[in-house]
Amino acid sequence: MRGARVHGIRDVRIEDLPEPVLKPGEVLLQVPLVTLCASDMHVYLRGEIGGVSWDQPFVPGHECAGVVLDPNGTDLEKGTHVAIDPAIPCGKCAMCVEGMLHLCRHLEFMAMPPRHGAIREQVALPRRCLFPVPDDVEWGEIALLEPLSVAVHAVELVRMKPGATVAVLGCGGIGLCILLVAHAKGAGTIMATDLVPERLAVAKKLGADATFPAAGESPVPRILDQTGGCGADVVFEAAGAQETHQQAVEACRPGGSVVLVGIPPADRMDIRFSDARRKELLLINVRRQNENYPEAISLVISGQVNVKPILTHRFPLQQISRAYELMDTRADGAIRVAVEP
Repeated sequence: MRGARVHGIRDVRIEDLPEPVLKPGEVLLQVPLVTLCASDMHVYLRGEIGGVSWDQPFVPGHECAGVVLDPNGTDLEKGTHVAIDPAIPCGKCAMCVEGMLHLCRHLEFMAMPPRHGAIREQVALPRRCLFPVPDDVEWGEIALLEPLSVAVHAVELVRMKPGATVAVLGCGGIGLCILLVAHAKGAGTIMATDLVPERLAVAKKLGADATFPAAGESPVPRILDQTGGCGADVVFEAAGAQETHQQAVEACRPGGSVVLVGIPPADRMDIRFSDARRKELLLINVRRQNENYPEAISLVISGQVNVKPILTHRFPLQQISRAYELMDTRADGAIRVAVEP
């Protein structure tokens, strides 16, 4: 079985890998497509994410589509197309019992120790991680259900009111998914910022009412001008940059909510506490998603959201290094780049 393994910083290699061995309750899947995300890039460029790292070569990738090869006694049928939740909770700890599976104290996650990721021809996963989707949903759409589920969870956490004014800082895959979900949930004016002009063009296509470049100057004055000096009701920080945390606080209205979704390069957040305190802002941290796949799937199948423009490039497994480098440089309007094992 062919697949990719990361051996060190900027060192990804195509290798022969052992075939998965099925455990009870696991399903064997063929992997037609995997999209690279910001967390993959953290590990590729820096060797760690949030203080977690590997001490051996590992298979990357967790945003993926699957086709059932061996149902292994489960209710799925061979050939079923599935979306894949890469998180595997224990189901027994206090967090799981309370229904907060994403905060499981013994959570395993694809492409994080000790579980290898999806950029390989086949993978085995527990049945609970798999969500059947219609055959006419494209592989790229299926893979992007993972970030879309995160976006559904982020919008759910803030309890956004209909007609709310929203700002999305960062128009990568997660930011654009948040924009789509906020629009579907009845947001009023939606503003978006990014360093890359091509990403702002996609944000506009997906429903942003106003887009502001963030290169060279802060977009905050333009957000305040757009809102009559008050600020947005909700600001989603999805850039994962040090400066955007403070920008989110400045761009939010008094009594508003700042939703922190992006993962910064350094494991810290820099804001002026007085700004957040005087506005009495609600700061919300987002930890992936919590059983939001069914709603994400429904949004795609019903046509309420269109994630297709987010997937901008595809590469065969043999060109995986090019895929990583394109994600790093963000050249040619790259947003989500896919690898086809």
